[in-house]
Formats: sequence, C-alpha cells, structure tokens
Amino acid sequence: MEWPSRNVARGGILHPAKANYSAETHQFLKLLMEESKMSMMQKKKFNYFLRNGEPLPPLSNASSTRSNPNIPKVIIRPGTSKRRSRDTIVNSGVYERDKFHPQPRVDREREKEKLQNKMAFNKDIKVSKAKIFKTDKKEEPEKEVNRFDQLLQEIREREEWLNEMEALGQGERYRPIIEQQIQSKVREMETLRFPSNY
Repeated sequence: MEWPSRNVARGGILHPAKANYSAETHQFLKLLMEESKMSMMQKKKFNYFLRNGEPLPPLSNASSTRSNPNIPKVIIRPGTSKRRSRDTIVNSGVYERDKFHPQPRVDREREKEKLQNKMAFNKDIKVSKAKIFKTDKKEEPEKEVNRFDQLLQEIREREEWLNEMEALGQGERYRPIIEQQIQSKVREMETLRFPSNY
C-alpha cells in the first residue's frame, strides 16, 4: 500500500520513518562497537538502534562534555601491590598528628539552659529557680527494726493465712509452699541467734 500523502513523511508526524541500514553498515557498526571502549549500556543502546532501524544518536553531547573545562579531571593514582617500607609511610605524612589548639571553655550547664529556654519560650531568658524553703521540723530518726522480730511476725502471718485457706478448703494446695517458707524463715532466725555455727 502506498503512503497517501506527499507532504507528510511516511509514518506521519508522530511516527517518523525509520532508517534502513544496509548489511555492510550493520557489520561495520558492530565491528566498531567491539573495538571501541564502550560500556555495556552504550553497546545495548546501539544494538537497539540497529535492530529497530532508528537513527543513531548524535556525538555532539559526548564531544562537548570532553571539551568542557569546568569538569575536573579525575586523578587515578597508580595502584601497587608491593609493600611499602616504614620510611616511605612516615615520609608520606600519615603519622603526623594535627597540633592541638585549645578552645575556650564552654559552660555546658548554661548552654543546656539556653537550649531549654529556646525550646520552651522561643527565646533565651533567665528563669529564676524556685527556692526550697526548709522547715524547722526535726526529722524523726527511723526506728531500728529487729530482724528477728520481723521474721517472727512473718511466720505468724503465714500460719494465719494457712489457717484461713484450710477454713476455705484450700489447705492441701498451699500447705507445702507455706511450710517451706516457714522453714526458711526459721533457718534465718537460727543464723541470727547462733551466727558462729554457720
């Protein structure tokens, strides 16, 4: 079927005509790609253009980037697998320390307060701390607790609790646990009364 219009190229405005590469051009471009140092992405792109018959991209972008003086040159240092001697390492300046320059001391507590005020009030203001008024009441000294009496009290509490459980019909369930606890309290009382035996 012939293309109906002479004014509009084949394929229309949105689908321009594709290039027809001859077999020699195909071979020549493939040979050039193999010999050139192209990346895999570039090779895939060129193969795509050749397969689909699309026009090859212009080389103006590549040449302009090379001639651009603003792009810094990458310095690749020669890598070596040889061991370096100690003298070459010292001469390279690796072991030289930076000189210590003391800086003025900063009041960290004041800086913390500044930050807190900035977060709370959106500006730095001095907040007066609340004064703590001491009362004249004398603190009563804590009464010394006798551990022996305390243990006696704990044993009595356990016996009372066990009696309550027996009255409810749960004595069989809790008796071994309570007896064990009472025995441990009795042993502790014996160690308090006769410490030399233990």
